[in-house]
Amino acid sequence: MEIDKYIGQFILKNNFCYIHGLGNLELVKRPAVHDGKALQAPTYEVIVTAGGSIDDSFANFIATNEMISISKAANALREYSMQARKDMQAGKEVPIPGIGKFSEENGRVKFITDANFRFTPAGMPTLKNSKQLEDQKITPAHKPSYPPPASANSVNWTMVIIVAVLLVILGGGGYGFYYYKSHQASSEPAPAPKDTVIHAPAPVVDTTHPIKDTMSNAAPVVDTNAVNAYKMVIGEYNNKAKAEARFRRLKIDGKKIDLITKDSLNYMVIETVNCRSVDTTHYIDSLRKFYGYKKVAVYN
Repeated sequence: MEIDKYIGQFILKNNFCYIHGLGNLELVKRPAVHDGKALQAPTYEVIVTAGGSIDDSFANFIATNEMISISKAANALREYSMQARKDMQAGKEVPIPGIGKFSEENGRVKFITDANFRFTPAGMPTLKNSKQLEDQKITPAHKPSYPPPASANSVNWTMVIIVAVLLVILGGGGYGFYYYKSHQASSEPAPAPKDTVIHAPAPVVDTTHPIKDTMSNAAPVVDTNAVNAYKMVIGEYNNKAKAEARFRRLKIDGKKIDLITKDSLNYMVIETVNCRSVDTTHYIDSLRKFYGYKKVAVYN
């Protein structure tokens, strides 16, 4: 499976590509510069950053093109990432065709953009303007929209009819208002006698006992947008040698991995991730698919 080919396609389509274990590739625009003789056009460069969020968008892209499951695509992507790190630790470069190549310097992953790399962003659609040009070609020569001059003796009967209708409406409305007011005055009943209302005395407040503060026991407000470190169980073994082998293999990828002894027969491999409390479920699902371990959970 040509993972490197799909990396280049995904970057050109989405302007980024996150690869777990290698980093987040980003397509950035460098501004135009003047070299002393002429103004050089803006350029695009691919860089790698250590940040990025765990998601299945790239694995889903591979699965769609290869017509395989997302879990199988995620496993192939993980194997590619681990092999790339091993090659870079051995002093090799990992190429991405048409884009550039990965390399490692002082233990950090770098990306060198290909000198011949050129990127042209998608242009703005011009369908609307083209439609207007076609309409202008089809439309006959422009004719003046103003009416022909009226003769001195002609009568605008339309205006006469409109004025007459307005006069009739105003007259009918005035008569209707007068009839309504006169009918209302004649049919209005005599006012009823006012009832005497007895007001109850105001309640007496006992000021000898202080009022209890009911807000003091209110539950504290939890900030769901705060980013916290969560320890996720990504593997559990009853064999210490297997647990230590898994721990060393994942440690090569630069992740925050811990090995915890639950008891003398159970060992847990823990990965620390930084996320919001509302995103822990999403991270658990992603780690389950990525590692193929269905019992991923937050370690308490």
